[in-house]
Amino acid sequence: MKKNIITLSVAALSVLFAIDASAQNDLGKTDDVGRIVLSPYVVSNANIPSFAEKALNNKLTSIAASQGLAGASVDNRFVITASLVEMGKEFTATAPPKVALTVYPTIYIGDSFTGELFSSCDLSPVKGVGENDTKAYLAAIKAISTRSQEVVQCINQGKERIIEYYNSKIDFLLAEAEALASAQQFDEAMTQLAAVPKVCKDAYLKAYAKIGEIYQKKIDLEGDKLYNEAYAQWNTSKTKESAERVVELLAQINPISSAAVKGRKLVASVEAYYAELEARRREIEKRNWEFKMRQYEDKQANLVADRENSHTEKMAGMNYDYEVQMEHAKNGGAAAEYALQEVKGIVEMMSRSGKSFGESVSNSSIVAKITSWFK
Repeated sequence: MKKNIITLSVAALSVLFAIDASAQNDLGKTDDVGRIVLSPYVVSNANIPSFAEKALNNKLTSIAASQGLAGASVDNRFVITASLVEMGKEFTATAPPKVALTVYPTIYIGDSFTGELFSSCDLSPVKGVGENDTKAYLAAIKAISTRSQEVVQCINQGKERIIEYYNSKIDFLLAEAEALASAQQFDEAMTQLAAVPKVCKDAYLKAYAKIGEIYQKKIDLEGDKLYNEAYAQWNTSKTKESAERVVELLAQINPISSAAVKGRKLVASVEAYYAELEARRREIEKRNWEFKMRQYEDKQANLVADRENSHTEKMAGMNYDYEVQMEHAKNGGAAAEYALQEVKGIVEMMSRSGKSFGESVSNSSIVAKITSWFK
């Protein structure tokens, strides 16, 4: 059952979306046996040796294929099986002797879910000859005809009973599928309905419509769950990581789900939020840049003003020092004080150079400099 549910999406979608005009035109053909699948099934320990089960399964597959009833089924509900009865065994007069078996096969077609038998037929006995019992038994299975009159009659009867089953049980199947869908077992419900063969025209069309309804309910419910999770995620945390999770959740909503519209609105809301954040960020950056530019311009203006003020103050200071010096020069005491300071400097310089004071006194340049102060 799990395997059937897993493969449901492919089967359901094929029923919902892959039906062309020519297929619908074929719905009324009761001889369109390709619409029903018989799954081979060999019952262990049903008069069949274990070594022969695979060979018999292959033979049943060949029988179904010869009548156009082989293939993959949604639920493997309808099966074709067989029993083998060994009626005689003898040894041949050859050298070495071989085993000769006579086997009577019986074919059965039925419903594996309900256990209802649709048709059965006893085939003509077959013989198998081999070096031992095993090979003789396998040879007998190989000798079973896949196109005998008995086989064809059995298949046709089984097919008609299957059609009758669906045509008479479709309302019950629809109600059961609806109950499963109400219990949110959507896959099981669609699996059951997808098994209705197209050859059952009325039943198939009803099942087809119901599958669409159930599928819509499924994707609506799934979409609501995804939307609610995304909505809660976004209202809990409006971060980059949260936005990515929201988009990831909403991307899983089926486009035809009823939740798709509000999902798109939530995506637009997230986009608008980040667009507003981006606009605000750019506005803040612009204001910060303009503020920095004003600071820079003010600083440059202050530097120019400082340089101008410094130059003015320096010139004013130089003028003041000159005027002070001129005033001091008018006073003999001040001149003497300046002379004394100058002499001290000269003495210090001479002491570093190793010259004596007497040598320096006779220096005309020094005397001339000093005497000039008193003029």
